[in-house]
Amino acid sequence: MNAIAALAIFVFLMALSVWGLILAVTRRRPDRTYLAAVAIGEIELVLQAIVALVVIAGGHRPPSIGEFLGYLLATVILLPYGIVRGRSPQATQWDSGVIAVVTFAVAVAVLRLLALW
Repeated sequence: MNAIAALAIFVFLMALSVWGLILAVTRRRPDRTYLAAVAIGEIELVLQAIVALVVIAGGHRPPSIGEFLGYLLATVILLPYGIVRGRSPQATQWDSGVIAVVTFAVAVAVLRLLALW
């Protein structure tokens, strides 16, 4: 796992988290631009997961492979949940807050992945 790429993903997700908090505090529901940025974050996470799986298949094993794969799976699964909530016709400002919390949790998981690698 590339440390520079992982840190770049972390910074991007933290920026998304702050953006979502600003939307929630100003009582605005997630807009298309924000959801598109979250989708870009998901693409980054999927690419990171593919690269990590290829490297693991190539023979590199993190010390705790089960924990690593669990975090890897969580990073890929959580953001689509936020996107679905944000695209709902009933989305409110609270959904902006939910997405902010999800992006923050995924950012922390990315750091944990880097530490496990």
